[in-house]
Amino acid sequence: MNIKKFYLNAEKTVIMKAYLLDQVESLQWCRKRPAILILPGGGYEYTSEREAEPIAMRYAAEGYNAFVLYYTCNARFPVAFHNAAYALYKIRMRADEFGIDPDKIAVWGASSGGHLAGCLATMWGDEDMLKAIGAAPEEVRPNAAVLSYPVISGITNPHKGSFEVLLGKDAPHSQLSRLSLENRVTPKTPPIFIWCTANDDCVPAHNSLVMAKACVSNKVPVELHMFDAGPHGLSTCDKVTDWNEYFYLDNVKAWIDLSVKFLAKYMNV
Repeated sequence: MNIKKFYLNAEKTVIMKAYLLDQVESLQWCRKRPAILILPGGGYEYTSEREAEPIAMRYAAEGYNAFVLYYTCNARFPVAFHNAAYALYKIRMRADEFGIDPDKIAVWGASSGGHLAGCLATMWGDEDMLKAIGAAPEEVRPNAAVLSYPVISGITNPHKGSFEVLLGKDAPHSQLSRLSLENRVTPKTPPIFIWCTANDDCVPAHNSLVMAKACVSNKVPVELHMFDAGPHGLSTCDKVTDWNEYFYLDNVKAWIDLSVKFLAKYMNV
């Protein structure tokens, strides 16, 4: 595996790390691997390391070339969205260099990173974004999305911290509604895999439910898994701490294999 770092802005504050698997000459499918762009959470205030490389390693084990984006935080919308769109655009435009199939690029996000991934999945045709990064809509559209305990709605059981960073305090209903992703789903939204836990007390499970409902209403392929229990921010579910006790969440760990199967089905991996 080769690990490379790229700076995506002149100030070198937006960083993308690429985890590129070695090519195996005797295995032709290795020449064009599927890819996944990973957007860590952190309430749009920071990018969580536990939702960065650990996730990249899991998908790399499944044959994906993985890209982790450290996007701009503590900035109003659409700064992070433009970062993510530009990252996906660059991955697709440099597909030959990265040894990936440009038609098999998924996006993964957790918590607020799930909101950012959902923005890519639903707002890839945004004219202002396309003009800002100099891309065509099809060059930015992900082929599928995986949303882990995502922030979705600024209206229905919102994660207030994320929307305060994006829009400021006391943002009007119209702005909150515009960034509520259940309102942005269309029949052209790519297939979406969603998972959460029922008792998440940070980002309520209602967020996942309204997103899945919007996908169903628009006939977008969607798979939703709500596990019975588990704290927010589970990442790979290997070992987490909550109230100073350790829990092994073997049942929730299933999300990884389930998402891989979903991506294989809808991206023909």
